[in-house]
Amino acid sequence: MPVPALPGRPRSRQGARTDRRGANLSAVVSFPDHNGRPMSDEPQLRLAEGQRLLDAGDLDAAVQVLAPLSGHPDPELSTDALIAIGTARYRLDDEGGAVVAWRAAAERGGSKAWIGSRSVAEQMVREGELEQAIAAYREADRTAPPAERGAIANRIAWLLKETGHDFASRRQFNRARGAYATYQAWVTWGIIGACVIVFAADFLLSGGSVTLLGGGGPLVDAGLVYAPAVAAGEWWRIFTSAFLHLGLLHLALNMYGLFLFGPIIEQMYGHVEYLVAYLLCAAGGSVLTILAAPGQGAAGASGAIFGLLGMAFVVSRRHHVILDRRTGAILSQVGTLLVINLFLTFSLRGISWTGHVGGLVVGVVIAWLLAPGQVATLGGIWRAPDGSSMSRGTPVGLRAAAYLFIAAVLAVGTWVAVLRVG
Repeated sequence: MPVPALPGRPRSRQGARTDRRGANLSAVVSFPDHNGRPMSDEPQLRLAEGQRLLDAGDLDAAVQVLAPLSGHPDPELSTDALIAIGTARYRLDDEGGAVVAWRAAAERGGSKAWIGSRSVAEQMVREGELEQAIAAYREADRTAPPAERGAIANRIAWLLKETGHDFASRRQFNRARGAYATYQAWVTWGIIGACVIVFAADFLLSGGSVTLLGGGGPLVDAGLVYAPAVAAGEWWRIFTSAFLHLGLLHLALNMYGLFLFGPIIEQMYGHVEYLVAYLLCAAGGSVLTILAAPGQGAAGASGAIFGLLGMAFVVSRRHHVILDRRTGAILSQVGTLLVINLFLTFSLRGISWTGHVGGLVVGVVIAWLLAPGQVATLGGIWRAPDGSSMSRGTPVGLRAAAYLFIAAVLAVGTWVAVLRVG
């Protein structure tokens, strides 16, 4: 479907030339490049040249080069061209022309047709036409790849809520949370399984000394965090202590907390980052213990779990992630849970406050520095007309650097503790 030029002289956002011809641009067959040489009519080269001009801000020239492709028989080629034409029109303040191009892209049926529908929907939101935006988003949802449907479903849900369709909004939110419902928290289940297996082995090796309320066997003795042992070279205790528990009740309470919050954080940060964060939070509790209480031994996953609580609290307050109702309800209670657990930590005897506080501090720092990279946020759901996100995530290199920085700080803390004991 060719895209007609619209009348008027739209103002350019980029300072590029405005379109004054008022002619049907699809009638243009070939154009010289910027050096005055005839450009190849080969469609792929024309598309690449148009995209280059668009990226360079030469918007009128981009429209001229791309217009002949708007009616190309290959839907993939014409869809790409129409989406780019819509982007150029939008940047020229020709919103009407942009919508015409994006709608034409949606009708072409290429694999990127859903971007055309989504771009139309976003323009309708900007114009306050929410019912039309919902319809366009539904069309985008119908043809979008599976990875994009969760974010689109969330936008539909918010718009339905905004327009008073509460029942439909709730149903749409249920659709959107499918990613949470189907996500397999393999790392969390692995940690829980490891803790249960280690506890069972320690119980069998202890000859019955491990009870419901306390006690530890040879595995606890060999793996709990204890400053003199760490100073003697048994550095692994900084991590192994998080997989050991003193009694069945201790194990049950910690595993329940991990069951509640582990899958949420794992979904938000992904398997690898979650495992790194969990181990760093566990190490944070151990390092503070050997620094502040070098004569005290400690074991349990509660330091790491306090770290997860700290991450959940910061994420829910700072990064504004889009959550399903159940997850949102759980995270809304994190602040209260932290206050209660910190009160119990400092009120009851036999609880390692250093392990809890150390893990909490590390978790807060991680979440403060790094937003979740695996779920949508309010700042990231809206996209530019060309389909790119308007919210840039933290590059992988910087995320790795942040974790390495925290690990280095913990290593320095361990070194200081070892020097004190020595």
